[in-house]
Amino acid sequence: MPQVRVYVSIPIPVEEVFAFLADGCNLAAWHSGVMSVRPDGPQETYRYRFPGRRREHRLVRTVYEPPVRVGFTGQRMWTPLGTQVPRFDFRLWPRDGGRVEVGVTSYLSGALLLLWPVVACGWRRDLPADAQALYETLTGARGAEEEAVAVVRETAGGGPADSAAPEPPAGVHALRAAAGTGGFGPDISTDPGFGPADPAWNRPDPARLPWPARRFRLPVPRG
Repeated sequence: MPQVRVYVSIPIPVEEVFAFLADGCNLAAWHSGVMSVRPDGPQETYRYRFPGRRREHRLVRTVYEPPVRVGFTGQRMWTPLGTQVPRFDFRLWPRDGGRVEVGVTSYLSGALLLLWPVVACGWRRDLPADAQALYETLTGARGAEEEAVAVVRETAGGGPADSAAPEPPAGVHALRAAAGTGGFGPDISTDPGFGPADPAWNRPDPARLPWPARRFRLPVPRG
C-alpha cells in the first residue's frame, strides 16, 4: 500500500483553500493523478480519468470535514497484474496562512503488490510538483513571476550599466508580503513542520504501557 505525503504552505485562508480542494472538479487543474473530471449525479460523485486510462472511472468524495480534511476515493481499476484503488487525501492547518497536506494512497492487489516500490517512487517524483501546481493555481504566483521575468527581459542589455533595476510588478510584492519571504516559490517538504501530523486516533496512547514481555527461563537441572 504505497502512501506518499507532502506539505505546502499557502498564504491564503484555510477556508478558501478547503473550498477549492473540496470541489473534485478542480483536481484536473493541478493534480497529476487526475487527467479530467466532471460531476456525475450527486455533489459527492464525479467521473474522472486516471493517467494511462482511456475510459472514465467513478470518483467519490469519501471524507468531508470542513475546514480540516477532505478526501476522494477512485473506483477499482483492473489490470492483467491486479487491481489498484487510488485515494487522494488533503488536510489543512491554519499555520502561516495555511499548511496543506497533499497525500496519495494506492491500494494494490495481485501481482501489483510486487511493484509497490515503483508506484511509490512515481508518486514521490510527481507529488511535490503537484503541490507546486496547487500553490501556483491558488495564488497566481506563476503569472506574477512570468510578468516579472518579462519586465526584466525587456530591459536586459538595453540600458546603461549604472541604471536602476526594474521594479517588479505590484503582484509580486503582494505575494512576497503574503508569503513572508523575499523570493518566489512555496515551502514544500515532507515534514509538516509542527510535530506529528497524524491524527490523535492514529497515534499510540502514551498512557497505555505495553504488556511486559514474558521471560523465558531455562529448566534447572536436578540431582
